[in-house]
Amino acid sequence: MRLGLLAVVMVGCTGPAVVSAGSAELAIPQTLEFGRTALSFSRTKPLVVVNRARVAKTVEVSVNGPFAAPATLEVPGGAEVSLEVTFSPGAAGAVAGVLLLDGVEVALTGEGVAALECGASTVCDVVAFDPETLSCTHTPKTDGSACDDELACIEGGTCQAGACLGRAARCDDGNACTSDACSVGRGCQHETRQCAQPSNPCQAPVCDPLLGCGSAPVQDGTPCGAVSCELANVCLAGQCRAVVPPEGFTCSPESACRGEGVCRNKACVRPAERELSPRWTYTANTSDFRFEGVTDAQGNWYWVECTSIATKMGTAQDRKQKQPGHQCDVHSRTPDGLERFRAEVTGTGVLRGMTDKTQLISQGLFVFAVNDATLAAVNVSTGVVVWKQALSAPSSGYQGIEALAEDGQGGLWAITREDAESSTWSLVRVDVATGRVLARTGRPSRVRGLVVDGLGRAFVLSDGMPSMLPVGREALERVELDGSLGFSVGAGAHPPVMVLGDRLVMADDSVRSTVDGRELEAESSTDWTTSGWAGVSSGSASSRLRLARFTGQPRLSAPLVALQTLGAGGTRAQSFTTEADQSTEAYLTATGDALFVASLPGRTRPTNPTPGETRAHQVHPLGLELMSCPLVDEESPGSTMMAPLRLGGRSGFNGRFFAVRSLTLDCDTCDLWSPPRIAFYDFGRPGPGVARTGWTGPRGTPGNGSRAR
Repeated sequence: MRLGLLAVVMVGCTGPAVVSAGSAELAIPQTLEFGRTALSFSRTKPLVVVNRARVAKTVEVSVNGPFAAPATLEVPGGAEVSLEVTFSPGAAGAVAGVLLLDGVEVALTGEGVAALECGASTVCDVVAFDPETLSCTHTPKTDGSACDDELACIEGGTCQAGACLGRAARCDDGNACTSDACSVGRGCQHETRQCAQPSNPCQAPVCDPLLGCGSAPVQDGTPCGAVSCELANVCLAGQCRAVVPPEGFTCSPESACRGEGVCRNKACVRPAERELSPRWTYTANTSDFRFEGVTDAQGNWYWVECTSIATKMGTAQDRKQKQPGHQCDVHSRTPDGLERFRAEVTGTGVLRGMTDKTQLISQGLFVFAVNDATLAAVNVSTGVVVWKQALSAPSSGYQGIEALAEDGQGGLWAITREDAESSTWSLVRVDVATGRVLARTGRPSRVRGLVVDGLGRAFVLSDGMPSMLPVGREALERVELDGSLGFSVGAGAHPPVMVLGDRLVMADDSVRSTVDGRELEAESSTDWTTSGWAGVSSGSASSRLRLARFTGQPRLSAPLVALQTLGAGGTRAQSFTTEADQSTEAYLTATGDALFVASLPGRTRPTNPTPGETRAHQVHPLGLELMSCPLVDEESPGSTMMAPLRLGGRSGFNGRFFAVRSLTLDCDTCDLWSPPRIAFYDFGRPGPGVARTGWTGPRGTPGNGSRAR
């Protein structure tokens, strides 16, 4: 019997090898080359199999990854059949494999390469990566095609040379209670309008989606002036009326340290006041204790404790060499003090010491400045360190990261100093989820005061460029999400402190426009010295839209702390004053009241000596004091003796507990160092509660985001 002949010819291959294959002979090439192939794509090449004999042949096929081919190949007598071989690289770099045809080896080669980032398509230009040519392609729509580009704020346009050209988008959503505008790159934005407080204290601002801002009566019985058991000024049917309260009328609300007061024989009878001791306390073991009052939505507390360490760095030859390093522990505790987790973050470089305005919570992450150059993020649920990111060159002797603020668009802003030798400062935008730097804009001078508006834009005060600004004038700047400059206008020496809609409030009480930076309201003419803002505002219907601040003592006068209210149109009113020479930040409660702690040390004068005391105050917008509780703390570490609390720094409020950084009154075992301590005071269930909207404290929300919520 005459043996048939089987010849196998491969396209793009080297010359075939002829081998015996039972009733036929196979001609097999030695190699098959695929060349460069993009990752996540495949490249297929055919093998043309020719059977010159009359006998059909079944060829067994096997191959190893990342190559693939059918397991068998049926070749009829006298026919040509293609065997499809596919290359699917899983990683960059050269790849080799083996294809077996009835046991005969064919060498396979290829190279995996990363696909190009071609950018996003637009409504008039489709951008795509071509895996065959390993290049980006642009396919523009036909000129004249209708288009609407929401992200570019264009509507009713037509495509011209791949771009959508038309009129500016109209973002009116038909809701009179929103301010509508289009932001390039984000499209139409609709911010809730904050209606002005009516002059009538018994009317609250409301907004109707069809009619817009209006007013409605507040709840009957709401105080609208002085309240006593002889005459009470209260709201009835939307009007303030002076009425004679009945016997048993509530003349003083219940507080954390005193029961409700009631009217008896025209006198307000109140239970005896009691001292309020801490519900729980925490004493740190390191002097680098960073507490900024940060809490999450559940009221859990967060702070950082750091120490300097020596790290072993280098190769095997110098692994004994020790470099300066640090270790920071992130602490999280429940509202009533149970430890949730303690996360360790270590690294090289010096510590930057005590921090301020460099801790916040955003998108489920607690972000904080580790040292003078680095940010770190920790998951608030698990305590896992998610990322670390260096923002400037680490160096000793200066503070490299000065402020953080979330932008509400998935990023956060940071003020950084580039290095100790230069005067270059930068405003850096970082992706919250990954720590990746999204934008960086440099300044030839110092940058101060970082706040963010509802569109995520940053506002800062820069020393400016002397050639552009008059002597002694700084520049108020707005920086867009991409790092570009929105505006830069001459301003005074006072930085911005908060944004309310399209109004930017400065530290000197003046108000400027977020659109172009022009001054809308002049600074206050008060004769009080400024001791810094503790600004809060409310968007609730039950209280006035206002800013509450502490001013310093009047010049050449007794030590006082005053709570001031700023209303729409620049109206200012001093609503509450108490004798004190130190106070914490103010916080806005859910009922629109201001909450703070003030301290007055004892007087040792021969005449009229007074003991020192520290009190927690809750003040109604009209200036009525709803709570005044004396706060006490341990006299010394481990002591059971209580003494008036001594204020020692930052505070925090989570809706029920008020946290106060305290100073130890006496510590015989501490030598020259007194351990940092935080005292947490319980204002009772459910407590005053944190305001649901607006700036609820000096850093915006309880998470310290530096923006209204």
